[in-house]
Amino acid sequence: MNADAADIDLNAAYYLDQTNHATNATAWMIVGADQTAWIQVRDDTCRARPDRLRCRIRLTRDRIHVIVNALPSPQHK
Repeated sequence: MNADAADIDLNAAYYLDQTNHATNATAWMIVGADQTAWIQVRDDTCRARPDRLRCRIRLTRDRIHVIVNALPSPQHK
């Protein structure tokens, strides 16, 4: 359940990034190459860990922190 919540929060962080943190934004959530690559790295990293689920949650929360605290990206057009 926590892993699912972490993934939902990650999608929300990507949404904020894609909409440039606009309060009234509408965005089409397109899974970008960077998001797909990051998920693969996360899953590969955690696969070898004894507590894979905890690893997945921790890495996802860390990624959310990076996305939310990054400088806003240009609007996607």
